[in-house]
Amino acid sequence: MSSFTMILNSNNVVPNSNNTQFRFNFLNGNFRIDEGAKLCVSSIVLPYAWFNISQAYGNNTFSFTFPQTAGAISYTVTLPDGFYSTNDVNNFFQQYCITNGLYLINASGQYVYYLVFVLATNSYANQVLFYNVPTSLPSGYTTPSNWVGFPATTLCPTLTISATTGVSNFGVFIGLSAGTYGGTATSNSIYSNITPQGSLVNSVSVRGNIVNNNVAMPSDLITSIPINATFGSNINFVPAFQQYVSIKAGVYNNLIITFTDQNFNTIYSKDPNVIITLLILMA
Repeated sequence: MSSFTMILNSNNVVPNSNNTQFRFNFLNGNFRIDEGAKLCVSSIVLPYAWFNISQAYGNNTFSFTFPQTAGAISYTVTLPDGFYSTNDVNNFFQQYCITNGLYLINASGQYVYYLVFVLATNSYANQVLFYNVPTSLPSGYTTPSNWVGFPATTLCPTLTISATTGVSNFGVFIGLSAGTYGGTATSNSIYSNITPQGSLVNSVSVRGNIVNNNVAMPSDLITSIPINATFGSNINFVPAFQQYVSIKAGVYNNLIITFTDQNFNTIYSKDPNVIITLLILMA
C-alpha cells in the first residue's frame, strides 16, 4: 500500500473560476489509479473572502419612495459588492439619503432619517422603521441645502422588495417577502416575516473530479468545511480523523478541486490564496 501527498495553492487556481476551483496537474501528464484507491483532505486553509451582498447574487438593490413636494418619488439603492451587516446597510442608506436630500436636521444638529434598518437580535430578525415625513418644518429643525421639499400630506416612505430573480434578493437578506411596505400616514415598523439570511454561504462543500462517493449527491463530494472564522480572516479546517472517499479507477491528467456552498452553488471568492493538502491512498 502506498500513499501520495498533494498540495494545491494559488498557483493552481483555474482562471475565471471565481478563485474557487484549483487544478493539480499530475507529472508526465497522467496518473494511473486502480480500484480501491481512496482520497482524503488532510487540511485546508481558505480565506473567508466572499461577499454576502453582491450583483452576482442579485441581492444588492432595493427600491423605496420618499414623499416630497413633487409627490412620492421612487429611488433605487444599489449597494456596492461587499460584506454587510444590517447596520452597514443602514449606514450606506443614510449616506444615500444625505446625498439625495432625504433628511432633516433637528435642534441638536442630528440628522433625522425617515426609513431606518435595525437588527433585532432577540427576535432573530431585522426591523424596518418608517417615520412620517412632515408637511412643514418642525420647530427647531432645519433643512439641508438639497432638501427635496415637503409633501402636501403627511406620509411615510415605502420600501419595495422585488420577487426573487437570481440566487437571492435583498428581501432574503433583510428577511422580507416580496411586496411594498410602509406608506402609511403614521409612523410604524415591521419585523422580518421570513428568516433573514445574513450570508448565503453557511459551509463550504469540497468536491473533486476523480472522486466516486456513492453515498452522496453529487457523487464527487469529498467533505464539508464549517465556517469557523470571521469575514476577512482564514478558515482553518483540519479533520479530526481521516475521512477517506473512493476514487474512480482510471488514468488522470489532473485533479480538480472545487469549492461550492452548502447547496452546491457557486462561491464568488476574492482571494485565491488557499492551501489544500490532500492524501491519496493506493491499495
